[in-house]
Amino acid sequence: FMHVTTNERFCPSIAGRVDDIAHMEGVNAVSEIVIDGVSVDAVKEAMRCGIEAATNEDGVIMISAGSYGGDLGDVHIPLLSLFK
Repeated sequence: FMHVTTNERFCPSIAGRVDDIAHMEGVNAVSEIVIDGVSVDAVKEAMRCGIEAATNEDGVIMISAGSYGGDLGDVHIPLLSLFK
């Protein structure tokens, strides 16, 4: 059921060649990380640890998540809920 998850709207190297670019001015890289796990709790812990690690790196401007309209599964994990 999976589709290729590359999203050219978030690709800084082709900015100017894509009409509807979705990243901010000055962004040089966008990483998409897909996490699969044996349980929702395992995925939540992996996400929390990854976000905490990323926030300790210089140059990280923003962390966000997308559900792609539910195409990647029916579980939605709001990022802020990982830190409550």
